[in-house]
Amino acid sequence: MGKKRVLVVDDSSLALMMVRKIFASRFPDWEMIEAKNGDEALTVVGEVHLALLDFNMPGMNGIELAEKLMIKYPGVALYLVTANIQERMQQKADAMGIGFVKKPISEHKLVEIMG
Repeated sequence: MGKKRVLVVDDSSLALMMVRKIFASRFPDWEMIEAKNGDEALTVVGEVHLALLDFNMPGMNGIELAEKLMIKYPGVALYLVTANIQERMQQKADAMGIGFVKKPISEHKLVEIMG
């Protein structure tokens, strides 16, 4: 069986770099696929086991992308990673069954997600 794959979608190069560094050091058995926005994510994704989605991106937001990924890849673990910590945003994510992570994502929080 191949490596497990994580999709990280964020228009911030710094955020991608931080997550890439954590995965390289803590989860070297995972393959990380990166995308800068939702449209790019849908073209590069392939089968994934976990997706970390920024909310505020050009084009579709993280919730819209999550809805598309849920249809395309039922059972994928989805997490909205955002600096937008409004309660209604967390409620929307909860209602959809999506995890919610406040930015900046820390190594501790990523380890917690990976379980």
